[in-house]
Amino acid sequence: MTRAEIFLARGEDARLRAGHLWAFSNEIDTARSPLTSFAPGELVNLFDAKGQGIGTGYVNPHSLIAVRLLASEVDVAIDRSFFQERIRRAIDTRAHFGLARFSRMVFGEGDRLPGLVVDRYGPHLVVQVGTAGMESLRELIQGALIECFAPEGILYRNDLEARKLEGLDQRTSEVWGTVPERVTVEEAGLAFQVSPRHGQKTGWFYDQREHRTRVARLCVGRRLLDVFSYVGGFSLTALAQGAREAVAVDESEAALSLAIENAEANQLEVPRTIVADAFDALRMLAESGERFEVIVLDPPAFIKRKKDFRPGLLAYERLVGFAARLLVNPGFLVLASCSSHLGVDDFRGAFARGVRRAGRAAKIVDVGGQGPDHPVHPSIPETSYLKVLYGLIEER
Repeated sequence: MTRAEIFLARGEDARLRAGHLWAFSNEIDTARSPLTSFAPGELVNLFDAKGQGIGTGYVNPHSLIAVRLLASEVDVAIDRSFFQERIRRAIDTRAHFGLARFSRMVFGEGDRLPGLVVDRYGPHLVVQVGTAGMESLRELIQGALIECFAPEGILYRNDLEARKLEGLDQRTSEVWGTVPERVTVEEAGLAFQVSPRHGQKTGWFYDQREHRTRVARLCVGRRLLDVFSYVGGFSLTALAQGAREAVAVDESEAALSLAIENAEANQLEVPRTIVADAFDALRMLAESGERFEVIVLDPPAFIKRKKDFRPGLLAYERLVGFAARLLVNPGFLVLASCSSHLGVDDFRGAFARGVRRAGRAAKIVDVGGQGPDHPVHPSIPETSYLKVLYGLIEER
């Protein structure tokens, strides 16, 4: 097998030897292996400065992450059988947790398939390809998905911002069979209709599954404010398990309309909905004197890039400050962050400062992360992105 070779600069192999899957452009010996000589997505063998093999991966000379590894040996055949084996391992991992039909079935680096995400909605798959390397391997991947899942349809939801950084276009396309405008998610005894083409992410947030159930237990007999509600996952799960009332806030009227439809289809009380910016809605609720016993804040990533860190951290702090003023004494405040650039200590600090802004005191009574269908690679801290704090907010 003849394959292009890339060499690391001296002393740049330790992190990769420890299991990390990324080699950055400033770690490459560009005199020995000039990145400009490679095509985006080209398969390569990666070596250390002494010529010892690191692994098989793919390269993108235009990306900060220059090489992403697929295997820990050189000259590994990257064919349909390779992807079938990796995908079957991922399926087996989910099966241990009873996550067979409604789950994230492939989670990029967490399943040693960097750049690939596969969400399963029963007989339908929604796929996101985020890198030039995986884009170049799409036909092999698609064949493996068909072999492993026998789906009725595969939809590529490739409108990711990350594709721009890889020099790829952004588009949504149906490539196998048929995926309807709406698909069903079954969770916690409920059936949610979601839109794989037009909804957020691939249509649903599987990573919050355990937290929707956990929050619902806190809401029995209580009033819930669900901010950044989307299609009502937290609200409806809580109502189904005994919440007294739920108020759902989101900027998207279409998302909240679907939340109402889902409530009606599951024969639940329909949550009150507020179409508004989250900060505006929280101010309005405070001015009208409303109070809640449980508030969930599940915003989009405020820190998408490192340069967003300071303003993003302040946004979490302000959000907590507004919400804490709306809680009874004592009341539960659940704050989530999907910002991979935000560490746990900084997240906790923003939570504490937000509580102080409101003139309140708090105890953190529980913490959590993503579910088992979003496995964390032990050598790649970036794969541990979801952070959830459960605070009990009291008077000072």
